[in-house]
Amino acid sequence: MATFHFKLEQVRIYRKRLEEEAMQKLALALAQRDALQKRLLDLENDLNAQMQRLSRSDLLSSAERWLLQSYVKALKQEKHFCAKALDEADNMVDIRRAELTQKARERDLLDTLKTKQAARHALLERQEERKNNDETATLRYRPAAV
Repeated sequence: MATFHFKLEQVRIYRKRLEEEAMQKLALALAQRDALQKRLLDLENDLNAQMQRLSRSDLLSSAERWLLQSYVKALKQEKHFCAKALDEADNMVDIRRAELTQKARERDLLDTLKTKQAARHALLERQEERKNNDETATLRYRPAAV
């Protein structure tokens, strides 16, 4: 019996490697997005705290008030830039997810082809074995002498 050999095995292995690389890129994009989400949340919390502090301005000198207003302005600007970066990170996650889906589909196509070819090979091997057994049985058969 001949063993099954998938002719496109190297291509399948290569596509699996590409899929794993796409998975790593997606994981990196997700980590970057999560870091930006955390940074944005921290900025919002800090901004809210500073706004509350600014609302109690009767306790602040004019210099402290000016400094706090400048800090709040910088926080708002940083929050704006962080929100833009988060949008870009979300887009990158979508792109990476689409790439991973495509790579998985390509590898899965070859896996399916390999499975079908292996099943066909097994069927042909069984048929060949049956044929050989039938021929052997026919050759060994000796009818009873009459």
